[in-house]
Amino acid sequence: MLNLRMHHKATQVIFNPSYAESEINAIAAGFVEVRDERAYNGRYFIKNGKKWIHNLEALRKKLNTKYGRYIDDEELSSPAPEGFGYDIKTYYLYNSTSSTHNEFSTRFRTILEKVCIKH
Repeated sequence: MLNLRMHHKATQVIFNPSYAESEINAIAAGFVEVRDERAYNGRYFIKNGKKWIHNLEALRKKLNTKYGRYIDDEELSSPAPEGFGYDIKTYYLYNSTSSTHNEFSTRFRTILEKVCIKH
């Protein structure tokens, strides 16, 4: 199995080849993986107490159905118990314009340049 290890100061991240593109984007944006059987792909990503959003439409649809009402951005981003603790700002920042996407892609490319490949 191929493991990709990134060394950055005192932290080390192991890239799992099964990461979805959105999960790689979360890591590139500085989010940290947390294992959770209930989460998408058995893991979620968190930074500064906020969870990464893979797909806002799917998340909102799931929560709207579960709670029987519309869940707005404010409630999605508010911490528990008032809200759900998702990082709406980063979602819109990352998904709003191609220039923002290019900025994240450039940052990720820079990170990958520091990756060591181990077999």
